[in-house]
This record gives sequence, C-alpha cells and structure tokens, in this order.
Amino acid sequence: MKRMKTSMHRGFLFFTVTIIIITSFASLKAQRRRPSTTTSTRAVQSSSTERIEQRNQALLQQIMSLQKERDFYKEKITNWTKLQMNKPRPKTEPEEKKEKEKPAYASGAMAAYYLPITPDILDTLLHYRSQLRRPQGKQPMGVSGDSLFQYAQRLAVMGRYSEARSSYERLIRSRSVADRHYLEYGKFLYKTGDFQRALEILSGVTGGNHELAVASYYKGRIYQQNNANTVAQIDFYRSRYLDPEFPGADAAVAFAFLQSGEHDSAKAIFLQLVKKKSELCGELYYGLAQIADIQKNHGKAVNYYQKSLVHDPLFIKSYVELAKALYETSDYQSCILFCQQVMDVYADTTLLNSYIARSRYFMKQWDAALTKFQRLGDSPQADAIKKEWIPKIQYIKCLIARESGDHKAALDYFRKAREMNPDASAWMTAALNDLGKIYAQDSDYNDALSYYSRLIRLDPGNMETVLKIGKFYYYLGDIDEARKYFTHALNSPESEKQADFWLRQINSMR
Repeated sequence: MKRMKTSMHRGFLFFTVTIIIITSFASLKAQRRRPSTTTSTRAVQSSSTERIEQRNQALLQQIMSLQKERDFYKEKITNWTKLQMNKPRPKTEPEEKKEKEKPAYASGAMAAYYLPITPDILDTLLHYRSQLRRPQGKQPMGVSGDSLFQYAQRLAVMGRYSEARSSYERLIRSRSVADRHYLEYGKFLYKTGDFQRALEILSGVTGGNHELAVASYYKGRIYQQNNANTVAQIDFYRSRYLDPEFPGADAAVAFAFLQSGEHDSAKAIFLQLVKKKSELCGELYYGLAQIADIQKNHGKAVNYYQKSLVHDPLFIKSYVELAKALYETSDYQSCILFCQQVMDVYADTTLLNSYIARSRYFMKQWDAALTKFQRLGDSPQADAIKKEWIPKIQYIKCLIARESGDHKAALDYFRKAREMNPDASAWMTAALNDLGKIYAQDSDYNDALSYYSRLIRLDPGNMETVLKIGKFYYYLGDIDEARKYFTHALNSPESEKQADFWLRQINSMR
C-alpha cells in the first residue's frame, strides 16, 4: 500500500514538471517572434498611415477636378439641348409616303431663307465641304443622300452653280439617290440651260404620278424650245394625264401662243396661271416679261423678270433677260452685275460680255469697254459685235484727243476705226448719236447739243435728231432756236405730231 502511494506521487511530479517545461518553451518561442522594441513598431505604423493619407488626398483632388469638368460640360450640353429643342423641327413623314413628298423647297422660299448668307449657313457648308473632300470611294460617314442634296441646293441658290452641279452628279452616282433627287437635278439643269443632260436625268424619274408629271412637263418644254413640237405635245399630254392639277400643260399652251406671235392669248393664260401660285411661277413671269419686251415696254419687263427670280432664283434665263432689259432702261451698273452673276453657268458668254462692254461704253468707261470688246473672241457673232462697237470707241477717243490738242493721236484713232470698218459714215453718226444720248442722260445739254449739232451736219434729213436739238435749246432757254427746229420738224410725218406738241408748249408760255 505504501509502495503504491509512492508510485502515484512520483507520477504526479513527472506530469507537473512536464507541463512547466512545455509552457516555458512556448513562451520563449513567442518572444522570439515579437519585435525587439515597442518604439520601432509605432514608427512603422505611423509611416504607413501617412502614405495612405497622402494617396487619399490626391485621389480626392482628382475626383473634385473631374466633377468640376463634368459640371462645366453638363451645363454646356444642357444649354445646347434647350436651344435645339426650341428650334422648329421639320415634319417627318412615314416611310411609305416618301414618293408623295413635296419638292425640297417652296418657290422662292430658298432665296428668302438662305440669302444673305449667315454664319450658321457658312458653318454648315464648311462641314459638308470637309466631308466631300474625303477620298472618293465609300460614302463618307455623316453625309447621307439628303445631306448632299441639301448641300447642292444651297450652293445653287448661292450662285455657285459649278459646285452645285458636281454635288448633284455625285448624288446621282450614290446608292442613296431617290426619285426626287433625279427630278430636282433635272429641273436645275433645265433652268441653267443644259437641255441635253436635263433630258437624260429627267428620264430617270420613275416615281409617283406628280413627279412624273413634272418631269414630263420639263422634257416637253425642252422639245418645244427646239421646235420639236410633236414630241413636246406627247410629254404635255402625259403631264396632264398623270396629274390634272399640275398646270404644266396649260403653261405649254401659253408658250406655244408666245412662239407663234399670239401675244394677247399667251398673256391671258400666263396671268391666269400665276394666280395658282404653283412651282412654275418663275417661268410664267418670264413669259409675261418676254411679251413686255417684245412690246418695247422694258420697265414692265424688268418688273416681271424680278418677280420671276423671286419665285425661282435658279431660272438663269431671267437673269440674262433682266440684264438686257436693264440695259434698255439705262440701268447699266445693274446690267453688269446680273451678267456677271451668271457668267459661269450661261452658255453664251459672248452675249454677256458684250452687254457688259456696252454698259461700260454708256458709262463713259471707254478704255474698259474697248478692252472688253477686244476680248470677245473670234466667232462670227463676236466679229459682228466688234465691227459695230470698236470703231465707235476709236472715233470717240479721236474726238477726245482732238479736243485736247493731240491731233496725231486723234488721226491714229481715226485710222484704227477705218481699218476695223471702212464705212466711216455709219460709225461716226452712231458715235455722235451715242455721245449726245450719254450727255443728255446726265442733263449736260450743252455737250449733248454740240454732238447732235455735228450729227445733223452728217445726216440733215434725220428728223429725230432735229427734234432732239429743238428740245435741248428749249431746256437751255433759247426759245427762238427751239422754235426754228420744231418748225422744221413739222415737215416730216414721223416727227410732225411731237413738233406740234412742243410748238404749242412754246406758244402757251406767252
């Protein structure tokens, strides 16, 4: 029993010692893993916290900067969006109604809207031009068929006809071309005078009845102006059949009357049709202006040509005929401006340049007129114009040189005139008559009288000149001389009525 207690006591001691050894060993191991001092631990923790804080501050500044930038652009975008929302938006039509859509612009509306050119329009043109100047091949991104179409229309209304035609041609070759593009381009070619190409393009119209009716009318007008009246009549019948509301066939009847000299019938139809306010008003007013020109009523012709261009600013014939009518009304500066406006598109540049030269002539710009006449070219038309006008200018320069005492230069100018046209009497009388007219328009009656007095010595039987001399004496207050010339003018049936009127005016002064 005693031995058993001793054995248990030893076991307990062994267990206790073992526990103490294991605990001590674990404590020693933990001590080795810890840092040597508490001061170093605190330094490491402090350094790491500062770096994290600096990084957070930098990120916070970047975020605030980005927020400011975002707010700035957000405000800009909001203002722009409000501006766009306040603008009137064009009405869109369902896809299935595209064939029935109206022409791209109402008559005269484009001229009123796009002229004068605003910065907004210039920006748009620059945008489209930058797109169009990209390499050929694929359709540029951002330029649709309608965008190119609108660009061509704007260029045309601005008078940049060559660029407009290039844009139309590109549109016709693109995949996005539509019937209305063919129709509007064909009308553009017709109005600018390229009839052959207009026929080709108008033949490409295959759309709705209205589009085909309009295309048929313009094709018929081309044939009518080339005296192919039977072919033209077929197109006019087709136009009426396809769209009875479109007045093309009636307009064609009026132009047929005009061609045959039945001016009253033509005028009645034109006046009736312009009340309908159709897209043909530009050409209808052109017809009325032609009748006024034929009747020598150039003032009324100017008014009708102006109305023609208000309704259709692309109708080139109205520009040309308006320039000629302005010349007849002695508005020479306006004549020059209208001729220059269509110089790049009108085929007969000899005609335009000749009217510019004539206007310079009557504006007493002799050297500029002479240079312009000399540059007309070598065609039979140009040669006839030069033969008529250049000798007159040379003779006028001869008179100016003689009056300044430079007789050698005067003789030289006279010889040049004779070389151009040996019929000296013709260009001398014409030049003197023109000089009298020029100075009379300026109310310079003394100079006008001097030139008409020379003219009457060359052509004493010209009663029109006799009447003019009598008027100038009357305006200058020399009543006795005026009575003498008016009495002389009574001897001619052509001037008798006017001479009698002026004599009664003189007698009523007593």
